[in-house]
Amino acid sequence: MKEIRVAELVKAVDGELIYGEENGIISSVSTNSKEIEEGALFVPIIGERVDAHQFIDMAFGGGATATFTSRKIENFVEGKAYIKVEDTVKALQKAAAWYRSQFDVKLIGITGSVGKTTTKEMIAAALEESFVVLKTKGNMNSQIGLPLMMFELETDTQIAVIEMGMSEVGEMSRLAAIAKPDLVVMTNIGVSHIGQLGSKDNIRKEKMNIIDQCVPGTKVFVNGEDPLLQQLCQFSAEAAKGKAPSRELFDEATIEKIGQIQVECFGTGENCEYRGIDNKTVGEKQKYTYVSRNCREEIQLAVLGAHNVNNATVAMAIAEYFGVEPAKAKEGLAAYRPIAMRGQIYEHAGRKIIDDTYNASPDSMKSGASVLLEMEGVSRRIAVFADVLELGEVSRSCHYEVGQFLADKVVNGHKLDAVLTVGKEAKAICEAIKDSKSDMFVKAFASNEEIIAYLKEYSCAGDGILVKGSRGMHMEKVV
Repeated sequence: MKEIRVAELVKAVDGELIYGEENGIISSVSTNSKEIEEGALFVPIIGERVDAHQFIDMAFGGGATATFTSRKIENFVEGKAYIKVEDTVKALQKAAAWYRSQFDVKLIGITGSVGKTTTKEMIAAALEESFVVLKTKGNMNSQIGLPLMMFELETDTQIAVIEMGMSEVGEMSRLAAIAKPDLVVMTNIGVSHIGQLGSKDNIRKEKMNIIDQCVPGTKVFVNGEDPLLQQLCQFSAEAAKGKAPSRELFDEATIEKIGQIQVECFGTGENCEYRGIDNKTVGEKQKYTYVSRNCREEIQLAVLGAHNVNNATVAMAIAEYFGVEPAKAKEGLAAYRPIAMRGQIYEHAGRKIIDDTYNASPDSMKSGASVLLEMEGVSRRIAVFADVLELGEVSRSCHYEVGQFLADKVVNGHKLDAVLTVGKEAKAICEAIKDSKSDMFVKAFASNEEIIAYLKEYSCAGDGILVKGSRGMHMEKVV
């Protein structure tokens, strides 16, 4: 983080310095009083269970220079700065928006129901050969995480690759106002958070608010294989001619921008300006040919899955946009390795275990199953799925539809040999497979402990095992 003065921060957040020196220097920002660095700004968050204002003194003891506060302070710590604000989260967001505005950096905003993290990692891998790149750390893509990522910008940062996640109405607009993306990537429109948003149309409507701060001519790369994203090409073209899309489909700010952006598709279809063709699995590598208007390049990935071809294709497209030599970009992609719990493959006692336990959605379960079916050198293919959470009233139908997909899915002549599930909702996957009259072995379990005990007896050398479920199901314990 570039150092800033307390007085600059007070002005940026419309706050009031109620105690301390306005010339104090801030060199980092944190919401965790246990991880404070010397010179930090502490932002106490008021949560459902804990009000972090009680940790202000602890933060100062750890070396913090200043703190936000929306509470009355009885006793001040000598030599520290206290900045009064109405709401500490909103103040953090204001501060982040101001700090981001201090940098002439190209920011790529990535959103979508599935694949944001892998896409972010691949884009960064393709660009890092030629630029100084900042990319989102961990899951810092939310109302608090994204603002904290803005403070990671440095004077030498050239490109920032930033995930932008949302789970409720209004969230993406706030993130867009902070990050102000210069380039946008939309991976897909799935059913994640449909319990809060009600429909896939509503999810698209909310995610499209990512363009609200975009300047005319901004390129928006969308997955051309997603029906709801395909429509954006049509809407954008019509809006450019003066025909605005329905207000039921988009918010006012989005409608104003949609005719000004340039929508381009990536994927494997003929409708895509940036395509992946001749896709094949060789060992534990994915190979394909990247094709665009000006480029044709053979790509090799050290990760399996047709969905990763799409991720790599948009990474190559963005590298082209920034003028990166294709040979350099593909070297970066070849060196990419999946991060923890997001498709890592472990070998243990003759088994190949795909650890995809970080999170799950119905769409990513289907992609994960396809990866397992593409895996070579295994005698049985066993999928272990746990509940997908936050699906609301459509939870059963979404899980059931996954089961229908698995019952019919064949890749290179292979079908799954077994599907084991954990949790109340995931039982519907087994029910759908049974209802399809498939001869696939299925079994449902109530807890991780039950399925762990079963797998120790059931699995054997030669098995390929995929483990996947929502973060709250803690499927890493099964791995």
